Amino acid sequence: MTETMRPSVRGVTALAVWMLLAFPVCADAVERITSPGDFFPDYSFSTDLSTADTAYLGLSADVAQKGSFGIGDIWGNLVVLELFNRYCFGCQQGAPIINRAYELIASDPALSTEVRFMGVGVGNNDKVVREFREEFDVPFPLIADPKFGLLKALGNPGGTPYTVLVRRTSRGMVVVDTHFGVLDAAEHLLDRVREVLSEDLERILAEAKPAEVAQWVEKELVPPLTEDEILDRVEASMKRAGYGSVGLHSVELPSGDRLFVGESKRGKVFARLISRLPICDVCHPIHFILTFDTRALVVDFDPVFVTKYWNKPWNEEEVAFMRKKLLGLSVLEERDFDPEVDAVSTATMSSTLIFDSLERTGEIMRILEEEGYLQ
Repeated sequence: MTETMRPSVRGVTALAVWMLLAFPVCADAVERITSPGDFFPDYSFSTDLSTADTAYLGLSADVAQKGSFGIGDIWGNLVVLELFNRYCFGCQQGAPIINRAYELIASDPALSTEVRFMGVGVGNNDKVVREFREEFDVPFPLIADPKFGLLKALGNPGGTPYTVLVRRTSRGMVVVDTHFGVLDAAEHLLDRVREVLSEDLERILAEAKPAEVAQWVEKELVPPLTEDEILDRVEASMKRAGYGSVGLHSVELPSGDRLFVGESKRGKVFARLISRLPICDVCHPIHFILTFDTRALVVDFDPVFVTKYWNKPWNEEEVAFMRKKLLGLSVLEERDFDPEVDAVSTATMSSTLIFDSLERTGEIMRILEEEGYLQ
């Protein structure tokens, strides 16, 4: 842990040290991604499916009534899992390819009984997923994952589309292959499916490479600011929120993220410089400051580097729109992101990440409250 402060400011408090140990991650961090040879994470999908989709996946009546199911409840020996986002250009480009792969496998008498396809719309709600399925005529079940649950469980390789092949074994459901980005051709996926079903599993896994975050994405996950610039932006955010000149603490967490604590005559105020991995394969990580008060209410938003379509930075009107949306919201309340009213135009994915980060901040706020630090 390292401490950064302005002159004449107290050092890091005992609570800050405790927070460092108890809550190490408060923004995206580059961590190990579930790779070939790993068991698929213990993750539950919603069974809010049509009768036809339930039948295609082979879910038993008992499982269907539970309200959720695991990857192992799906019929067959191999699951082709396609992670996508409705607004991801690569996902839109790749939809016809994955559809074609499904058709090739469904028309093969042997493979059609062993392989099942399922798509997961990360960061998308049910309505948006339905729109994607209708627009691209997707023939297999799609499930919404508005809170990024599956992407968190698997590890984010740098966005979507992301294809994961999961094979049934005597020990459980094992990831046997992953592919980040648009598939080259449906026939290539077909060939890979045949390989992982017919060839020796141990050999396939021994030759597989670990899944990793794209190097350029990992590099850009570092905020494009110097140390002094970060502190200046945080202080400016707190001043814009009405706190005037503040004494500023900053505690560096293992993830590289920080919780900033400002103190002035008005009281305490907190800020996070948040860095998030992109949702799509051609997008860039985003960086922004979220400032909130002791009541857990957002008092300012500062887009350090937030982009829209074609990776263009937001203009002043777009920043003002998002700031107005966020001001006064509680980081302790769960809310459903609605792209029709909450998103900056042509920046839906960035907007989704900002609202998701708002809820993640609630976990930090609860720690502060439990320790009496808000007094």
